[in-house]
Amino acid sequence: MNSSMDRYEYSTLEVDTQAQARNRYAETATQLPEVNQSATEHLNYPEVVAGSGMVYKPEIDRTPPEAVHITETIEGEEALRPTESRICGMRRKVFWGVLIGAIILIVGIVVGATAGVLTARKLIDGSDSDSSSGSDNNGSTGSTNNETALFANTNIATANFTDQFGNENYLVAYQLNNKALYLSAWNSSNRNWVVSPIVDGNTNNLGLDSVRKSTALALDVFEYDNTRRDIHVYWQLPDSGGLSTIKALTYTNDKGITTTATLPAANWVDSAAGNSYISTAGSSLVSYGKQCDLCNQYTYLYWQTSGGIREANYQNASTGWYSNTGVIEVDLSGPSDNSSLAQAHAAAATTEGHRSMNIFYRSTTSGLSQIVNGDGRYVGHYLGRDIGPSTNIAAFSTGYNETSENWPEPLGFQVLTADPGADDGIQLTYYQGNSWTKVDSQVGSLSDCKARATMAANRARRLYCLVGRGDDTEIVEYEWQGNPDDTSTYSNYNRVGTVGTTV
Repeated sequence: MNSSMDRYEYSTLEVDTQAQARNRYAETATQLPEVNQSATEHLNYPEVVAGSGMVYKPEIDRTPPEAVHITETIEGEEALRPTESRICGMRRKVFWGVLIGAIILIVGIVVGATAGVLTARKLIDGSDSDSSSGSDNNGSTGSTNNETALFANTNIATANFTDQFGNENYLVAYQLNNKALYLSAWNSSNRNWVVSPIVDGNTNNLGLDSVRKSTALALDVFEYDNTRRDIHVYWQLPDSGGLSTIKALTYTNDKGITTTATLPAANWVDSAAGNSYISTAGSSLVSYGKQCDLCNQYTYLYWQTSGGIREANYQNASTGWYSNTGVIEVDLSGPSDNSSLAQAHAAAATTEGHRSMNIFYRSTTSGLSQIVNGDGRYVGHYLGRDIGPSTNIAAFSTGYNETSENWPEPLGFQVLTADPGADDGIQLTYYQGNSWTKVDSQVGSLSDCKARATMAANRARRLYCLVGRGDDTEIVEYEWQGNPDDTSTYSNYNRVGTVGTTV
């Protein structure tokens, strides 16, 4: 394990990697039952035979005459039989029985076939609406009749800031069933979730076909000073050949950012990062915007390609967005396909401290890994835990990265992982005292987050996760109640409530 000096103490210069590795993108009838109409009913009717031969005596005999039955045909006479009408060569009763039976059978076939087609279509629609990149998020399909309900397999992005009045502001971005993107905002003075559209399908020439179902999401706030800030959001276009173009919008300070009233969708403006970069279809997205004077000073975006993790940054209007064609290279294995990504920045408290962005991911060797982007270079670390291919990662930092050993708020990280393929709940790996520690026991207070395995966290130590199924899915908010100086409290979370997402 590297020392604190090796890991986090560097000069305050920031440079971009010049790795020149090229990206190579992997390109990436119903049969009805047959009706047998040859079946015949066998009906026996009594045969009627005519009779004769009554004999009378000359004298009147009052004895009743005896009936004589003739069993043989009398020559010259023909037995009398009633003539029965026929239809299509069949007796009338037989014909009507066969016809009625055939009609009932045909109606049954039509009804059954129709029900089968509708059921199959519903299953197909449900599968499409709840599909996700790399997995089906534990098969949580459920009802999707409400087009403006929270999408059961949405990804989550979150950011936060403290305004000039000292109020805490929390932002959460997510997707609806109809693929629209929305933002919910909480202001501690208002204490109410305010829902605003980002992409509603009717504004800024952005239809709902400009959003990938189960798109990755990234969200950050860029702070100019205590009163002025911009909001950045990133997502993916529908994939093509295993690749997805990244889209981006900015809500600028001059539009009047508020967390106590709805932000009009028309106020979001195109960012030059949009349509400039291409990720693998299953890539996660993470971003960063300047958080403080002693934090990283620019805007950054990270995504995955077939070769690894790429970075783009924006310094100012004159330089614009910049990214070289290479991937970030450290002395660790690169990310596995469709790896979850989480970003947690580290701030300095003095000019002697160190600032950095920290990207957490799953490597091709299954290791929970970290890339530190700070002081002009990238450094990689293995955190001592192996995780599954579909594991979701959330992370936040505590304290400050200062050189003084006696600094009262030393740097720390909380990295939470949820593996839907393992029965081990939410797992914690933390950084404290210059080393990483893997906690073997589950974070019991976050047990409700395990089933959906979709989480995101922000610097305010708030964690958001999906809970529920189908149209009953909710985003639940938790606050960390741990003490950075007491590792026994690191698994303490309080369930705050449900994020308002009703449109």
